Amino acid sequence: MIRVGDIVVQPLYDGTAILTPDMWSDSDWTDHQHLLDEGRLIVPVGAFLVRLGDRLLLLDAGVGAIRDEMFEGGELMNSLAKLDVRPEAIDTIIVSHLHTDHMGWLELDGKPVFANATVHIGAADWDFFVTAAPAHGRRANRMRAIADRVELIVTDECSIMPGVTTRATPGHTPGHTSTVISSGTERLIVLGDALHCPAQLTETEWQFVSDIDPVLAVRTRQALLREADAPGTTMLPCHFPGMQAARLVAANGTRRWVLG
Repeated sequence: MIRVGDIVVQPLYDGTAILTPDMWSDSDWTDHQHLLDEGRLIVPVGAFLVRLGDRLLLLDAGVGAIRDEMFEGGELMNSLAKLDVRPEAIDTIIVSHLHTDHMGWLELDGKPVFANATVHIGAADWDFFVTAAPAHGRRANRMRAIADRVELIVTDECSIMPGVTTRATPGHTPGHTSTVISSGTERLIVLGDALHCPAQLTETEWQFVSDIDPVLAVRTRQALLREADAPGTTMLPCHFPGMQAARLVAANGTRRWVLG
């Protein structure tokens, strides 16, 4: 559980993904061997539940019931049940981007899984992955099935509800969106896939294989990490071990990253 002032953010596991070091271009893992398990990164896949008074906000929607060489998912509904939350109780969803492991539970058998939720998605991602996609594309058709629940994010710093604002963070995808949660003097920036692993906290120039605009993704990541220097600011990527947040703290006259 993560607290941002009076706001509670809870990780929701859906499963895992297996990544390999060669998915990052020109990457030297000498100083990051502790992140590897027999030469692989096994990272969590899931979502975050945000409680704001009587409102329930879901950030991303996991990968769904998929079992393949990269993903093993399907646990999101169980994770919600453990928190005594029914899918129909979710009233708002913000999707960071339309890659498979972030929109997997939005639709099932042609119907929305979260029947009462408004789904906020970056307009540039909708254009790229849905509007411009082939008519037979599975991902596009899944999104078209819930189009009446979707509200497109067309401006930067869009206020979704009190204390929750979106941030345009393109590069990984055209409409990639981070979410800023603020309460009192504290601020949490939920990054989506602006970072994929803790190594990128210091190796900011590493480009991930699925970055659609790798150069822009680097600039976006570096700008976000500069923001972490602001007092009271914490970063929350989607795929860090334990779905933990990261923050900069003072240590021996320097600043270093701490997880959790």
